[in-house]
Amino acid sequence: MNFLAVFLGGAVGATLRYFVILWSPAEAVLWIVNIVGSFSMGALQAYYLQKSAPVWKVFWTTGILGSFTTFSSFSAEWFTYFEVNPFYASLYAIGITISCFLAAFIGFLLLRKRGERIV
Repeated sequence: MNFLAVFLGGAVGATLRYFVILWSPAEAVLWIVNIVGSFSMGALQAYYLQKSAPVWKVFWTTGILGSFTTFSSFSAEWFTYFEVNPFYASLYAIGITISCFLAAFIGFLLLRKRGERIV
């Protein structure tokens, strides 16, 4: 059942990503999908600390968010920037990484129960 959940979620996430590609400036696509995906992953992690639904968890996290976000595209874009300007490429990598961590943390904090320990 988990396999089917990941398969269907992957189709949904890839389609959502394609819509972002169609409707967003090319320079913003990776920022949008990775920050939105990171925020969503943090929120889902908090949500699934409170509930037990393994099939739905892999549908949303591994399936949808796994295909919606991408590290390989981020790496490819980083190499393109690095060839032109290594300093800018470094700022880009640091900026998007910190932004994604912060988005995940904020998503987690918003959905966790009050008084619940983070770790």
